[in-house]
Amino acid sequence: MLSIVFIVMFSGTAISTPVLATDARTLADTCIAEGEPAGMCECYAGFVADNTSSKELSALTVLTDPTHRGSMESALKALTAMGLTPGEIFKMAMKAEALQDKAKAQCEPENEG
Repeated sequence: MLSIVFIVMFSGTAISTPVLATDARTLADTCIAEGEPAGMCECYAGFVADNTSSKELSALTVLTDPTHRGSMESALKALTAMGLTPGEIFKMAMKAEALQDKAKAQCEPENEG
C-alpha cells in the first residue's frame, strides 16, 4: 500500500529541484529509473524527506526498491527486518496518503486553463 501511495505521488511535472542526500536520492533515482522526469522525481523525493522522519524515509526507500515491488510479503518482511511494527507501517501509510495533496501542490505546476 505504501509503495502504491508513493508511486501515485510521482505523477505530474516538478517545478523545483532540491539537493538530495542518501535515502531521498535513492527515492529520486528509483523514480527516474522508471522513466519519470528527473525534476519531478527530485521534487517529490525532497518533499518526502522534508516531511518524514529518517526512519519513515528509510522505509519508503525499502518499499520503492524494485526487489520488493512485486510482493507485499517481501516488502513487509523487509520493513519488519528494519524493526518496524505493523502499527508503525500502518501509520506511515496513512501519513504518506495524507501528504499527497501537499506534495502535488509543491511539485506540480498549477493547471492553467
